[in-house]
Amino acid sequence: MIRRALLALAGLVTLEAGAAVVVLRLPYPELRLKDGTVLNEVTIQSFNTTAGTATLRVKNDLMSVQTTLLPDAVQARLKELTPALSKEAQEAEKARDEAGRKRGEELADRHQKQVEEEAKANREASRALNLKTAEQQLTHEDRTLDEVIRVAEEQARRYFKYEDAPFSNIGAVTGADLYLEDPEPVPGWTGRYRVRGTAYRQYLNNQASGYGRDTREFEMLIQTYDRKKPKVVDLTVK
Repeated sequence: MIRRALLALAGLVTLEAGAAVVVLRLPYPELRLKDGTVLNEVTIQSFNTTAGTATLRVKNDLMSVQTTLLPDAVQARLKELTPALSKEAQEAEKARDEAGRKRGEELADRHQKQVEEEAKANREASRALNLKTAEQQLTHEDRTLDEVIRVAEEQARRYFKYEDAPFSNIGAVTGADLYLEDPEPVPGWTGRYRVRGTAYRQYLNNQASGYGRDTREFEMLIQTYDRKKPKVVDLTVK
């Protein structure tokens, strides 16, 4: 009798999808949720015993909330109105829950694996790009240094054969050799390099009617350009 009275107060109670959803009509002038939300003119339309959610009609709008947010008295009422499940139905519902849990875990594992694979692919692509960029940079720098050395050697040979000390007793230079150090970037000057070296010469001595030899240390400043041959901007003989 008590059960029938409760059902009469609640309205029509039906069972859907193996007693997962209970349809009813429970009106409340005011309903205060446990998160502090206050709802007016509320009717609990139904609740899902498996998902633990309740569908509310608030005036003319529908909304879904977790049953754990409902006041304890309302939760007790919903539990009271929940039809008892047979053993077979309970086992079926438990099986559905377990299948849903496993499916969720599989999806989560698949998603995690996909994220890890994408991250790995991105790292490998980034590493390959960095290596390619570094190789290109090294190749460009190597070409630049080769150009600097070539220009330094050309200028040094020309200078010490034809231009150095024009008013001295040095006649024709019959032999020459160069030692060049590696180019060094000049701080504060983009694309400028310093090259130090030593020139070894053998020449005709105009005064002694014989051969002479000397060694001259020097330093060059060479400016490089994009798509343009490097240029010697200074040569200092020490």
